[in-house]
Amino acid sequence: MPKTHSLDADRGAAQVAPLLQALRLPVVRWAICVWLAACAASALASTSSAHEPAIAFDEPYFEFQSDTYGIGISLDPVFIDYLSADLTGDGQFRELLAYVGKPSSLWLGIGGWGTHRPSVPAQAELREEDGRTVLALRGIEFIGFLPTNTGQVAPVRADWVFEFHESFFDMTLTWQVMTDVAGLQEAGWALNMDVLWYGDSEDARRASRDVQGFPRWILWYGPDIGVVAAFREGSTHLAANRWYGNLESSYVIAHNWWKPGGSALDWGAYPGGTWRVGFFGGEQDIGAAERIYKSINSEDGQR
Repeated sequence: MPKTHSLDADRGAAQVAPLLQALRLPVVRWAICVWLAACAASALASTSSAHEPAIAFDEPYFEFQSDTYGIGISLDPVFIDYLSADLTGDGQFRELLAYVGKPSSLWLGIGGWGTHRPSVPAQAELREEDGRTVLALRGIEFIGFLPTNTGQVAPVRADWVFEFHESFFDMTLTWQVMTDVAGLQEAGWALNMDVLWYGDSEDARRASRDVQGFPRWILWYGPDIGVVAAFREGSTHLAANRWYGNLESSYVIAHNWWKPGGSALDWGAYPGGTWRVGFFGGEQDIGAAERIYKSINSEDGQR
């Protein structure tokens, strides 16, 4: 059964992940029933009633671990701190994220490229539903960090919802535009992987460039391990492009919006899409990417 726990804020997010892997600390199961709290109906409502009520999650760090993978998510500010996988079942987890260049997080640029960074969510919820753990980060603020906008809060927020299964996790993004916006150049999510290659269902070996639209799947891989993000068709029509970065690592941003010079946007809620993040055996097992894509697009979304 997968387990979750939180870590103290002063541990340092980038340093926590390697330390946890080195010390192999036990993962503590959350006693969900002790933390019951009232919860309004939300976008996470399942078609099945077999779930625990959501609880407020007020820790600055969240971790999930299964026999297949582990993930650490910072909530202050919001970013994916580490991602590791064990594909052999021997208990040796391979760290996958890169710690150079840009973070694995959400991406927002108003009046320029990447002008605002995620801050904290207005609300975080945690619950168990149909055998999976769900973490919902709602109302994530974006704060300007350039000399021209340092400390300014963007008029755009995001809901980022994670559903953790035994061998993969799903992430769903929703953009909340609080007022009419001018000059929106980019908004999306990004993963930065410490592997040799990246690509997608249209070209498995990409070089640094922009490519229009969303593919069936995006993948990052080396000779013996890989990560794939498979798109759930119809989960968003905002599929502007993806950018394959020119960093030392394999960095990809999947943009809902991307336009040099920016575009105007009316206030409202905009679905950013759902992606299934899974793991495979590297260069010789790229076919696994298509299997994961078919699983998220199957009738029950689980196979």
